[in-house]
Amino acid sequence: MWLFGLFKRRKKEKSRETAYKRLEAILQRRRPVAVTEIVPKSEFEENSEKIKEKIISWVSDTFKVDPQKVKVDFEEHNGYIVIITNVMFE
Repeated sequence: MWLFGLFKRRKKEKSRETAYKRLEAILQRRRPVAVTEIVPKSEFEENSEKIKEKIISWVSDTFKVDPQKVKVDFEEHNGYIVIITNVMFE
């Protein structure tokens, strides 16, 4: 009798359900980012070039790439400044 269970077709999950499960897994793995220091907007605008230079030098030293291959952009999302760093390794 157990042979019938062995050859039984397994139900396929719908792609929408699997996509929803993957999205939930991604969202649950997010960790909150602790804000260690709040800098006024005027001070940030004055020092943004210095911050870019420090990030570029740190990334180029850490990953051993030319500083010309590192791009740094700033964006504002929900009142926070997000630093986006792109590194070209080739």
